[in-house]
Amino acid sequence: MSSSEVTRGASARTCHPVAFLLVYSLATAALFQRPLYTLALSRLDAFDTSAVLALSTLFVLQFVLTFVSLALVAMASGRLAKALCIALLFGNAIALYFIDSYGVVLDRSMMGNAFNTNVAEASSLLHPKLLLYVVGFAVIPSVLILRTQLVRKTRGLLISLIVTCVLGTSWTYANAKSWLWLDHNFSALGGLMLPWSYVVNSVRYAQAARAPSQETLLPPARVTDPAKSVVVLVIGESARAHNFSLYGYPRDTNPALAKAGATAMPNTRACTTYTTGSLRCMLSHLGASTPSGTLYEPLPTYLQRQGVDVTWRSNNAGEPAIKVARYEKASDLRKGCHADCARLDHDEVLLEGLEQQLRSPGARKHLVVLHTSGSHGPLYAKKYPPAFELFKPTCQTVDLQKCTSGELVNAYDNSIAYTDYFLGRVISMLKSIEGTEAVMVYVSDHGESLGEYGLYLHGTPDLMAPDVQKDIPFIVWTSDLFKLNRQVADKTPGGRGAYSHDAVFHSVMGALGLESAVYRRELDVFASSNEKKEP
Repeated sequence: MSSSEVTRGASARTCHPVAFLLVYSLATAALFQRPLYTLALSRLDAFDTSAVLALSTLFVLQFVLTFVSLALVAMASGRLAKALCIALLFGNAIALYFIDSYGVVLDRSMMGNAFNTNVAEASSLLHPKLLLYVVGFAVIPSVLILRTQLVRKTRGLLISLIVTCVLGTSWTYANAKSWLWLDHNFSALGGLMLPWSYVVNSVRYAQAARAPSQETLLPPARVTDPAKSVVVLVIGESARAHNFSLYGYPRDTNPALAKAGATAMPNTRACTTYTTGSLRCMLSHLGASTPSGTLYEPLPTYLQRQGVDVTWRSNNAGEPAIKVARYEKASDLRKGCHADCARLDHDEVLLEGLEQQLRSPGARKHLVVLHTSGSHGPLYAKKYPPAFELFKPTCQTVDLQKCTSGELVNAYDNSIAYTDYFLGRVISMLKSIEGTEAVMVYVSDHGESLGEYGLYLHGTPDLMAPDVQKDIPFIVWTSDLFKLNRQVADKTPGGRGAYSHDAVFHSVMGALGLESAVYRRELDVFASSNEKKEP
């Protein structure tokens, strides 16, 4: 025996692939599925025999899926199976950290959030605790796997594969009475099964992302009000109506909006709980009823094509593809700053030079979309300047479970107060533009969880999402000239008792004095005042 063989034998232990995969699959079913079993127990009577059988079936299902999948890979290549095992360990460790820390469910929309998260957002979610998860659940086991040499036993793998499938199927059929419960709860449970939640849903998201890229053009629009007009659509981030004083919150988080006479549209619901889905919905003429796989041109693109001068300024991400006159990112707007640039570290950067832009001669119809960073968590205390530290003490860590409820709410409320200040500046800017019908529309993409029911942030599947992730602020302000020309009897547009993202497309069109075959008057909050006053 050569010295190299002796060295290699000392550093690596041989192992039968069946034994290796049995240990790995059992460990995966036991170590990484605690959130899955916890959720299942919360929906079962823990003292009932059927609950034990349902949990056992979940365990067996998780074990069989893992063992069979890896056994098929190992039959082709033992090295490839080891590499896959290591990759899944790291994936599971990171996924478990986010599930434990923020209560996320890794469904297709959440994986879409992950793929659309920019570097700044991703870095704000990191905490040293993540390193402990990675080292404990991935690095140490990976070292053991690397030191293990799998012997070539294709026949043994094939036999074990058949036996596992037979036993797993037998168990499942023997406990058929668990099927109904599993089927009823699978949408929730599936997002917690590691690694299948993020593996399968990443594939599902990738397939959905390959939808047709050719947009269906919308029909021509006609002008119903030729007056010069400007609409500023402010898209908020993670703002929930519950924490807005305009909606009855006891803290005065909206002094600027209240002073300006802005109107809070009641009972407004978001299409969904994640940014990309909500933006796609609110910018579509079909709103929440837009068929999947169908691509219509979004509102900004449509209006630009109809002769409206459209500007999109972004301090966020997750936007659909748009074709407008000016698309300006926050990083580009900061480059032109020469003094007092610290104020541009937050959403105020979106207002830099905007008033001059609106005053410049050009089209009679202007739409400005400001996509803010708003109250995006988890570090809400970084979403506003120090001067807006109004409610103290505040949560100063991304490990939200280490903060008290009061500290977390204080930081979040401060971010809402800063949003109010930002919207107040938008209104002041619009007031200063004379001879123009001016409108501001503010709507959040979705709400936010601040620890209620053990959930944080947003992105919970719609069927499970609490109201705080769906109930959003929808606030409008109109200039005196707009009220005069549109015969607004009072400051309250609309008049319905409930609203949703579906109203955004049609309300913006109505505010600009435009109509078309896709315009729906019943969804326009300004519809009652949409005809220009006769002289």
